[in-house]
Amino acid sequence: MLASRTRSLGLRRIVASIIGTLALTVPTAAAPPAAVSAAGAGAASQFRAVGPFRLADTRAAACTCTRIDEHTTRVVVAGRNGVGNDITAVALTVTATAAPLAGYVSVYPAGRAAPDTSTLNLRVGADVSNSTIIPVGNGGAVDVYTSVTTQIIVDISGSFTPAETATAGRFVPTVPTRVLDTRVAQSTGMTNGTGGSGATVTIALPSGVSPDARAVAVNVTSVDALGPGYLAGYAAGSPAPDTSFLNPDGSGAALAASVILPVSAQGLTITSLAGGQLVVDLVGWFTGDSAPSSSNGLLVPVEPVRLLDTRASSPPLWPMGTREVALPVPGAAALVTNVTVVDAVGSGFVTAYPAGTPLPATSSLNAAGPGSTMANLAITATSTRGTAYFSSRGTDVIVDLTGYFTGSAVVATAPIPTNVAPVPRVLMIGDSTLGGFIDVPAAQASFRGFRPILDAKPCRRLIHPSCTSRFTHIAPNTAIDAIGSAQAPVDIVVIKAGYNDGSTDFDSAIAQVVAAARAKGASEIIWLTYSESTTPGSYNNANAALKRLAGSAAYPDLVVADWRAYAAASSGWYGPDRVHLMAAGVWATGDYISRWVAHVSRIPCAMPWTVGTAISDPCPSPDAYAAAVGGTPDLRGLYRF
Repeated sequence: MLASRTRSLGLRRIVASIIGTLALTVPTAAAPPAAVSAAGAGAASQFRAVGPFRLADTRAAACTCTRIDEHTTRVVVAGRNGVGNDITAVALTVTATAAPLAGYVSVYPAGRAAPDTSTLNLRVGADVSNSTIIPVGNGGAVDVYTSVTTQIIVDISGSFTPAETATAGRFVPTVPTRVLDTRVAQSTGMTNGTGGSGATVTIALPSGVSPDARAVAVNVTSVDALGPGYLAGYAAGSPAPDTSFLNPDGSGAALAASVILPVSAQGLTITSLAGGQLVVDLVGWFTGDSAPSSSNGLLVPVEPVRLLDTRASSPPLWPMGTREVALPVPGAAALVTNVTVVDAVGSGFVTAYPAGTPLPATSSLNAAGPGSTMANLAITATSTRGTAYFSSRGTDVIVDLTGYFTGSAVVATAPIPTNVAPVPRVLMIGDSTLGGFIDVPAAQASFRGFRPILDAKPCRRLIHPSCTSRFTHIAPNTAIDAIGSAQAPVDIVVIKAGYNDGSTDFDSAIAQVVAAARAKGASEIIWLTYSESTTPGSYNNANAALKRLAGSAAYPDLVVADWRAYAAASSGWYGPDRVHLMAAGVWATGDYISRWVAHVSRIPCAMPWTVGTAISDPCPSPDAYAAAVGGTPDLRGLYRF
């Protein structure tokens, strides 16, 4: 349940950080064992492989489902296509297709109130899918709630029936292990390690998996998809089903899906109608009839409950950081969860694994880029300390529990990993409007909370040969050349240049500057808008271009800092031309940049807003602060210049 809630929580965070006294009235980050029990744990159950086959498709005239209301669809599972009537839970893949607006989908037992959790997140016009294991409710059915009206498809790959002990259908968690990577030359299946449209690959049962295993739990990642399409998985030797578990959008971005898929003695077959590369990681398997009888590995379904939400319980996962969640219920060898990355810092991944054990060389889900929100099923083995969540680039993360497999947790032996806020390395590229820091070097003390690299040259242009400064009599290098010559890596690039450029090819200039910044490793490009009078002119056109492109699909990492609006009512910041800065304006610019860097890095502000007040954590954008309080920070009181 993310799209609307993310926006409202972001606003509340801004207000809370500005005022410093508001408590966040959102769910707590962790649920103790009593909370899980109160959510309604079901009976221990064994797994039975099913199909896969399609349960419902609202696009069809006969969807084999029931519309409860505009947003809720009921899908009966029990008694269909050989599924028993006594089932306790089901393994499903839910796909939302061509949503008109951003939103979320929540799947839960039929007849219950919609939970404060989500199963997948909608992207406008895209096909988005995610798998889940969910308890059934009234009539052996599940309800599917969509926050916006959209079409849904529901596929099933397994069911669970009550059992105190069992031979077949018990889950055996494994250390996440890579069993296929078509990017590697020696991989087999797809010709030359690439998959064209309709390519099929069969994966033999990995070592340690019994030949009569019923199913495997795998995390499948599509990389460099050649076009929009879908992936289907099924037991090797069986006919390809009319189902899917992953929907690449054709962008080529890494997209992952965890899913339970039936297998045969020959293994598992995956068909890709999107092309590109495939990476498959094994996280566990379900026993066959040859296994001994035991009460370990049985599913205990749980009505969805939230275990962690770093938006409500700071800090987020910092780059290369890890947070742990205590074991929410005793006697759990593995947790069945939905893990969601929210407002990711950049393209990266999150790995779920047993706390206090070595970090595996696998991933649980991927973030497509800055600001992205993605969800994936994660079946995660537990330790005596619980579960851990690692992020490669940084993100907020949500973990929702829908069940657990019985057994003993592994012993945690490793120390608690770090989760340290970064100190960004920031390259600031400017012309004479940023050159005040050369004229007033003391004002560089306003660069706080990051490692600054200042490169400001009078008469600098963005991409075209620079003009000759009447002060230095030198034509400096361009902005893209300055970025290119900077020592890598750079975390953030700040642009306060372009006053010497025209606006006829400004879109091209933006593209080239952003490309140069990305080549240096920057995850964010903060571009300050241009100050001038209200008379229409080239600066107005440049500002309009920035605002049009920032945050778009092509420029998710471009952030517009509206310096023009922020400084419009200032007194004593500008010289007569309303472009170049006086000393007070130089200090104000440094403070403004520092707060923007802190904001995009999701770290605390380096300074309070006024003397004696609390430091905002995380730091809101200074633009939001100025709009909320109708003014700027007390610069002279803070910096005493």
